[in-house]
Amino acid sequence: MSTIFSKRPLGVTVRGLVYLIEGSIAIFCGVSLAIITQYMATYMNRFSERHEISILFQILDSDLSHVLIILFIIAGVAGIIIGVGLLKRKRWAWRITIIQTLLSVSVGLIYFNHPYTSDPTSKLLGTSSELIIGIVIICYFYQPHIRAYFNGLSKA
Repeated sequence: MSTIFSKRPLGVTVRGLVYLIEGSIAIFCGVSLAIITQYMATYMNRFSERHEISILFQILDSDLSHVLIILFIIAGVAGIIIGVGLLKRKRWAWRITIIQTLLSVSVGLIYFNHPYTSDPTSKLLGTSSELIIGIVIICYFYQPHIRAYFNGLSKA
């Protein structure tokens, strides 16, 4: 016999809130970048003698900035949708969390094996923490009581 879960597990709440925060930050960054790129032409002439700033302005004034704006906003909206889905006990949100975490761990492993990084210490620390957090999330979301929560059942 099975019963319906009434209380959300703490780890699910934390992960859902992290998705909401990440999504909000990504949207903020996308909107900020959009605002900054609109005012590029005004400030580009003032800093033309400083080479580093001139290059930065040229990058931000290019099509790359438009792509970044779109990616930030799409990632932000997706993060908020996934966060709400986790908080509302949607099974698709559980699946997306697993897939996204596996992709994140995979990218971390690829980055770790990339030979052209300048600082091996930060690469080791960043990749190690990313891998550990990813493995913890996957193990947590595969626990029987978490899976039962997203299936709407609990063990009786």
